[in-house]
Amino acid sequence: MKTRVLYVVESFSTGVYAIVRDIACHLDPNSFELLVLHSLRSDSPTGYETDFSGDHITLRYIPMGSRGNYVPAIKKIRKAILEFKPDVIHLHSSKAGVLGRIAAKGTSYHHILYSPHGFSFLRTDVRAFTRRVFLFIEKMMQVYQKVTIIAVSEGERKEAQRITEDAVVINNFINTATFSTIRQTAGATVVTTGRIAPQKNPELFNTIAQALPEISFLWVGDGPLREQLNAPNITVTGYVPRTQAIQHVVNGQIYLQTSLWEGMPVSILEAMAAKKAIVASDIIGNRDLIVHNRSGMLCDPHYPEQFIEAIKTLIAHEEKRKALSEEAFRRVKTYHDVSVAMDAYTQIYRYN
Repeated sequence: MKTRVLYVVESFSTGVYAIVRDIACHLDPNSFELLVLHSLRSDSPTGYETDFSGDHITLRYIPMGSRGNYVPAIKKIRKAILEFKPDVIHLHSSKAGVLGRIAAKGTSYHHILYSPHGFSFLRTDVRAFTRRVFLFIEKMMQVYQKVTIIAVSEGERKEAQRITEDAVVINNFINTATFSTIRQTAGATVVTTGRIAPQKNPELFNTIAQALPEISFLWVGDGPLREQLNAPNITVTGYVPRTQAIQHVVNGQIYLQTSLWEGMPVSILEAMAAKKAIVASDIIGNRDLIVHNRSGMLCDPHYPEQFIEAIKTLIAHEEKRKALSEEAFRRVKTYHDVSVAMDAYTQIYRYN
């Protein structure tokens, strides 16, 4: 008999989308049946139905993004729970974590997992008071409806302990085999991928580019803060298909990530699999992936000069770039390949 898993996914884009897609598509179709309740964002992939085309996967669109959607979404999620009768409910991202728990309350379905993919109370683009409110909401929701938190990194698990002791780690992952057949061609010297939004700190990216006018920078993606990327040596692609985004990463020499907060960024995992030298913010999530000066370089996001000097060093020393990239690839292959993660998800879905 198949194990039924119901997903609730509000943040159906970028890294969360990639992880949900890869879990769903790599689970054994003979052992699992999946219902994915998802919202949509402006940067959700246009061909998402193709990405979730397995016979064991059913997609159902439920708007969850704005306040006006919350009550209707809760009702629709609850209806889906009662009809689908899942063995396990898996909530993805903070908003889905709230809506899904309210919907499941009072039903007989208590095997609930929650992947925050970066807690809202770690955001640095909001006031300290707002962060305290986000933490309070997480604590109250855990009292209201208990869940097991699946942290995507050890750093995130430590933050989860501020809410509950019922937290486990399943590291974020990628299919490293995807990168083995991609050939490198000419591209930008420094590249990044992601939504151009406060979390990704485009202002810092722009400052670094302005200080290195002789180097070409590429931002693969789009978003509300695009106007902050105004340095003449920055090219912005806009939204592109994932295969094209990966090709841009493969073509670059250095992967630069300027984020202010993360859970465990899929974008860095992809850069590691593409054997890129990585310069990234010294924050939770990144620290779980990068050992400074061994598999990449970590810099304080409040000090642009650290990033600038790191990039200069890597440009000037090809041997150092190669050594960092080779160690990054070894680590992602060993600890973050899809095969490792799927064993963990299969176990927690079936036996928890």
